[in-house]
Amino acid sequence: MHGHALTIDVISNIMCPWCYIGKRRLEQANELCDAPVEIRWRPFQLDPNLPAEGKDRTRYLHEKFGGKERAQAIYTRIAAVGSESGIDFQFNSIKRSPNTLDCHRLVRWARHDGVQDALVNACSAPTSWKAST
Repeated sequence: MHGHALTIDVISNIMCPWCYIGKRRLEQANELCDAPVEIRWRPFQLDPNLPAEGKDRTRYLHEKFGGKERAQAIYTRIAAVGSESGIDFQFNSIKRSPNTLDCHRLVRWARHDGVQDALVNACSAPTSWKAST
């Protein structure tokens, strides 16, 4: 690479568990890389129809997945994959599904100040998602 950074554009939703798993795996791969890497976060809103104040989680699960049972089956799979990367998802702790538009705006703006990666690190692991140490 001769001193040039490898630039990786990541299109991600800050609240998506699959995106968080991908972020963790990218970090693990980056640790194995000898070349400098620049990660540019490109926000993507998975559910732009959520109201600005968010939505009650039970209602959201019913509308999106047809109910808690179907959501539980999906989350069981996500939790299993997440644990392979040291993530302990606690989906039952989520009380409200947030609208992420403002978060995506912050991610976009943070790039101009050179703090995008730090912001994504701080924001992409909600309190209900615990990274094991």
